[in-house]
Amino acid sequence: MYNVVLALESSALLSHLTALHVWGEESGFAIEAVCSDIDSLKAIFRKNHFDLLIVENTLVQTDNYDKLREIKSSMRCSHIALCSSDEDFQSARKGFIIGVDDYFALPFKQQQIMGLFERIKSDDAVVLSSTDELGEKLLDSFLTLDEGIYDFLDYIYQMNVSRTLIDTAVKEIFDRNEWLDLYLNENEFLSENIPDTLEHKNRFENLFKNYLVLYPHHNETLDVIIKYILYYPENDLRQKAISEELNINKSYLSTVFVAQTNMRYVDYITYVKLMRAAWLLKNTDLKVSEIALRMDYKDIAYFSKQFKKYFSIIPSEYRMPDHYHFVI
Repeated sequence: MYNVVLALESSALLSHLTALHVWGEESGFAIEAVCSDIDSLKAIFRKNHFDLLIVENTLVQTDNYDKLREIKSSMRCSHIALCSSDEDFQSARKGFIIGVDDYFALPFKQQQIMGLFERIKSDDAVVLSSTDELGEKLLDSFLTLDEGIYDFLDYIYQMNVSRTLIDTAVKEIFDRNEWLDLYLNENEFLSENIPDTLEHKNRFENLFKNYLVLYPHHNETLDVIIKYILYYPENDLRQKAISEELNINKSYLSTVFVAQTNMRYVDYITYVKLMRAAWLLKNTDLKVSEIALRMDYKDIAYFSKQFKKYFSIIPSEYRMPDHYHFVI
């Protein structure tokens, strides 16, 4: 079912529009929200994404359509149609320049509105036909650490399939990288647990940012070392210890690591251990002091200082649910 929001000042327009036999199972379009001013509309969009906005031109023309542009750029709504009590071709023309999909004037014609519905369905059918290709590109962009993924996310976010694509990618990413479960919880990135579509996209971006540092660019030579670190974050990971464990020259490890990842070995270990500490804070009842010791921090004050340096808050504050999604 396509979700529609009506933003109409005129009660006459609202009555005419809702009286048309175009809503429901047969058309696939349902009115989910109604408002009469822009502030209320913004509040509605903050809560969720909609498939279609039908807005009265008087609500958006007073500021030279800046509000309409803002709605379009926010990507909170896939399609927009203008309407008015009288035919106003200048308003229609400005609307089409901005990118609205249609313009209606009283008396509303059922055939015209149904025509808009069919065009929206047709557009989505084209998108759905390429969903597999888009999903593969999203996953490939993530796993190859392609920072162009942010622009690609903006592109798919405008489509009704964005939540499905992201969910599929998240599941595949966690399946391919079992070590991720030591640092992040898969369920927190799935749409069923995130009602807001924009928040869903933002969390996926945060997942990518953390992955980018946990599993930085490197070649096969370094992969064994990085995988060992990621699977055993609570081990002694100092250069001497890991060199002996993996039978690698200590100087070689230091030189190759910074050359391939553009990150000092010690900084990488700090990041990994603090990410693991954050997971433990969130998912266990261990005391902060116990977590610090498990992460090889014998000085609890220093552990808290390091944690705050990376997360901007101390461990006890991070433990509060509102701070779970901080990104280093």
